[in-house]
Amino acid sequence: MKRTLSVVILLLLGIAAVLGTERYDRSRSEARIVAGVRQQLNESAGRFQDDLRVLQGLNERLAGALAAVPGAEADPFGSIAPGMVRARPDIRSIVFVRKLRIEQVYPVAGNEPVIGLDYGLQPQFMAKISYMIRRRVPVIDASTRLVQTGRTGLIFRAPIFDGPDSAGGDGYRGMTALTVDLEHTLRRTGLIGPETLFDLAIRSREEGRHTSSLFGDPGLFEQPHVAAAITLPDATWELAAVPKNGLVYDPARAWLIRGVGASVVLALLLAVLYRRGAWRSCPGGHPARDGLASLRTLLLVATLAPMPLMIGLAGWLVYTASIRAVEDLERQQVDELADQLRDEVIGFFEVPRAAAVFNASQFKSGLIGLDRREDLLRSFLLQLRQQPLLTLLAVGAADGGYLAAGSPPAEAERSLRILQADPRSGGAMHIDRVDDDNRRSTSAGIGNPRYDARAMPWFEAARQADSLRWYPAYRYAIHDPGGLFEDMGMGMSVALRDGDGRLEGVLTADVALSQIGCFLRAEVARTDGIAFLAESGGALLASSSGEPIYHLEDGQVRRVLADQSGTPEIRLLGTRILHLGRPAGRLALDVDGRRYSARWQSIQLPDGPLLTLALALPESRYAEPAERALNRIGLLILGFWVFGVAVALLVAWWLSRPLLSISRWAEDLAGGGDRLSPSVRSPVREIAVLAHALERMAERQRSHARDLERQVAERTQALVQANQRLVGLSLTDGLTGLANRRHFDEVLAREGDRARRDRRPLSLLMLDVDWFKLYNDQYGHPAGDVVLCQIARILLESVRRPGDLAARYGGEEFAVILPGLDASEAGVMAEHIRGRIEALAIAHVHGLAGRVTISIGVAEMDLDDAHAAATLVGQADAALYRAKAGGRNRVEIARPEAGPGAPPHARA
Repeated sequence: MKRTLSVVILLLLGIAAVLGTERYDRSRSEARIVAGVRQQLNESAGRFQDDLRVLQGLNERLAGALAAVPGAEADPFGSIAPGMVRARPDIRSIVFVRKLRIEQVYPVAGNEPVIGLDYGLQPQFMAKISYMIRRRVPVIDASTRLVQTGRTGLIFRAPIFDGPDSAGGDGYRGMTALTVDLEHTLRRTGLIGPETLFDLAIRSREEGRHTSSLFGDPGLFEQPHVAAAITLPDATWELAAVPKNGLVYDPARAWLIRGVGASVVLALLLAVLYRRGAWRSCPGGHPARDGLASLRTLLLVATLAPMPLMIGLAGWLVYTASIRAVEDLERQQVDELADQLRDEVIGFFEVPRAAAVFNASQFKSGLIGLDRREDLLRSFLLQLRQQPLLTLLAVGAADGGYLAAGSPPAEAERSLRILQADPRSGGAMHIDRVDDDNRRSTSAGIGNPRYDARAMPWFEAARQADSLRWYPAYRYAIHDPGGLFEDMGMGMSVALRDGDGRLEGVLTADVALSQIGCFLRAEVARTDGIAFLAESGGALLASSSGEPIYHLEDGQVRRVLADQSGTPEIRLLGTRILHLGRPAGRLALDVDGRRYSARWQSIQLPDGPLLTLALALPESRYAEPAERALNRIGLLILGFWVFGVAVALLVAWWLSRPLLSISRWAEDLAGGGDRLSPSVRSPVREIAVLAHALERMAERQRSHARDLERQVAERTQALVQANQRLVGLSLTDGLTGLANRRHFDEVLAREGDRARRDRRPLSLLMLDVDWFKLYNDQYGHPAGDVVLCQIARILLESVRRPGDLAARYGGEEFAVILPGLDASEAGVMAEHIRGRIEALAIAHVHGLAGRVTISIGVAEMDLDDAHAAATLVGQADAALYRAKAGGRNRVEIARPEAGPGAPPHARA
């Protein structure tokens, strides 16, 4: 016992030490990470706040200078703004706003979209502007996207007022505003970037308004995070920093600690067992003669030896199940993202189709025409503003002339341009910028010196067809000075004909393929995967890698094929798709030791080309969650193993303790001692028999052989008589498990006495299987036994109240005693039982409706009859035979005539 206790204590202490060491190491590692994140966040947040104050100070000084010269703000603005940009090159723009309309902008280049911008028509900016005017304080707006770039920016605004302060914003003249890119500022101050230790989220908390997310994943605020705050005149910005995934506690350190700890604990356990003599002596302390080890040791070895195999098997099963789950998750993720990309690509190509259809109908109805060029351009420009995915809306005249509204795909601002080529003036492509009112503002230069619309693929595709047609991908031949239209486009075109069917021109609407590449890149960026769109012949249309989809060789366009791509993943996947020749499928890729799960599918444009969309996601993105899950499972298995060891020690001690007592007593007897036999209690029958045998041996030593034989004979006779009494008192039917006839008679007599004493009703059901002899003759007695067992099960499930008893009365007859139920209630119970047995639908060719059924007789005991129990059986039996005579498969309730012997309800 002491040895076992010491082993258990040592095991528990070892486990506690290992877990404590791992927890301590984990907490120290996490504390170091959090401390590093907190220090870096505080330093970077301080730099960020100082940077905001510097920019706000610059803007307020400009506002003060302009406030001093009402009506003549242009001169000080023109002299101060360039110096501000030289001091801070990250300033994107500086503007002076009179009331709500921008009048001055510096620098003009790159900020053309905001010239003349009316904030009254831009509700996304008005909340902060209204707050600024109402409170007369400078504000910083980071909740909107910049008109110039479409990216989130920091807009510093400072109001300018005329006259003394007054409530309601009276005297408001305008404001100054300078803009910087938010992400660039965060990167500049060290809050984001590859060198940071954390992922960042920023939200703004303003008076009277809900918190709004400014940057990052708002979900970081719901996780344990390091917090910082920046106080501004109009709001408080809250920062949440969560350590990056690569900085979390290394699972390898945990398993190293566990492995070393387990080895040390195992070595200590073996040492303790050796010092305690587990392999050196017998329980009595004498040298071992015939035994290799003690029973307890053998039990431990027999119990613990299979555990490594079991644990290994369990670990392997868990591992394979986890791998399968990860593969299923990967497939689900690939399918979901692939379907999403498919829908988006289809929607992308729906844009030029819808625009071409709309404008063709406008031409047909006479709302626009080639003879009303300004109206035509205004309509095109409005549509481009409404649908930023469009790159060009154009018409090519029958003489080769060209008129278009376009959005340069290579320009970050995506400001609009008017493109015009007139063959009467040599066909040179003139490109003009467009202001916010859709008017020509400044020239963007001259492009292709001899542009002929008739040479374009979209013109030729429409000229040869009488309907709206897709045209193949082609390189824009605009040749603008800045190369902003250096891209490939694809779309739909339609011929414009007069009433006589003569060709007047061709209308085209297309999208730049680089926009699809940007979309694919944005969608797969969070997954570190790769996606591409290709024509049926393998030529790339777009890819998430950003590589060019064409090259110029001697002025000719050479398309890049997917299987010749410079991106290894695209090249390998493109080669496999081309080799397999299937329109859709999935496969696994191995690129430079990195595995990908890939899927491709075909997209058939309506009445157009067949495209192939392919997606490949790295399997490694699921490795970390799977590893965490496996670690948890490993800990769980280890816990079960430790629990199993403890249970094995306890069971070994429990089983060996009686034998240890017996062995010590036997050693004492062998030495001539006369100690009384120990009190041995063991669940093992052999140990109990051994104890009794040794006790009889001791008695034989202390008494005469003749007395011992007499005692043995008396005991043997007593056991025989006891067995006979047990057999006679057996209360259960051996086949069905119900009460037997003897038990039924006893319970019926007892319940009858109780019913008469308590004046409570007592009912009896007598059940008989219909045509059971024929069933046995037809199906055999084993099948008949099965039927009886099924009926018995129904009776046991139906009779559940305390005092109720279901018994096998004899053969195929059953009886049910129902204390507390009168005849009508018992009849309901009987009908329920009959219906359930019929519902079993046991086949019986001689039975009613071809199935096994029962007939039931119901009787209620007369409480005034001294022999009511015996009478009750007769009444139920008579009712049973009436049920048989009435057609079987029915319930009959005994209805004795009213009188002294009738049940109370019958007399009533």
